[in-house]
Amino acid sequence: MALDNRKKEVLQAIVDDYVATCEPVGSKALIDRHDFMVSSATLRNDMAELERMGYLEQPHTSAGRIPSDKGYREYVNKFAFIKVLINSSINSSKDFALALSCSIIIPSAFI
Repeated sequence: MALDNRKKEVLQAIVDDYVATCEPVGSKALIDRHDFMVSSATLRNDMAELERMGYLEQPHTSAGRIPSDKGYREYVNKFAFIKVLINSSINSSKDFALALSCSIIIPSAFI
């Protein structure tokens, strides 16, 4: 079963929030932090479906959800925009500051 648009948005929001907070993400947190125009019950149903599909895990019964390996893979493949800066192009403090803001720095020896 393919992910519909809302489930994609829910997965993206959960991965973003979990990475930022290192805490399981619940439906109330999603409503508070994101512009979902649905009820928390609807989000809980979407989260349960994402869990059944293998994209999320629930650490224990009363916890929110966390991304599974499959959920992270979907996030990286579909949502993440990774900036790459080859370190041989770092010639000034401005370049270094740009490098620090990038997600990945690949040593030129590996290119």
